[in-house]
Amino acid sequence: MHLPLPHLACSALLLLGSPAPAHATGWTDAAGQPAPERENMRSAGNFLVRLSLTGDEAALRKEWAEATAAPQLPTIDRAAVGAPVTTVLVFNGCTPDPAGRCDVFAEFSIVAPDGLRTRLGAGSLWYAPPLTPRFMLGSASVTLLFREKDKGKAFRMIATVEDRVARKTLELSTPLRID
Repeated sequence: MHLPLPHLACSALLLLGSPAPAHATGWTDAAGQPAPERENMRSAGNFLVRLSLTGDEAALRKEWAEATAAPQLPTIDRAAVGAPVTTVLVFNGCTPDPAGRCDVFAEFSIVAPDGLRTRLGAGSLWYAPPLTPRFMLGSASVTLLFREKDKGKAFRMIATVEDRVARKTLELSTPLRID
């Protein structure tokens, strides 16, 4: 695993046609029925966050920005040695401060096959008025490259996301296998 490549993007994106929001107090399926939470999809009241991984962050952000309906985002759970893997956080339901801005922050970690958890970096996901009812694509991400010695190993990517105004914190995780 090559850790010195954390990438914290800090630019905000104009989101056009983001996905429709989930149920006000949790996730819903395509039919609008309540859906169970998963390790990569958590909620705290109306604050919903989903963690995904992508091998092409630029393509994912382009698809998101250009979508007129719920975009089909390119996500992965496996990566080849030497290929980039980037964390992506999508969220909805942040609480605005008195000035009307949400303050959502994330910390990223990875858990190695031996159970060792390593902090990778942190950054602001959103510091602007919410785009409710649409989901927002967080600005902060971490990009990693894995080495030949990581081939065949399973890792776990972790994101701890905090709505600093509402004082709500969610920890999400998703597996990653290196081929």
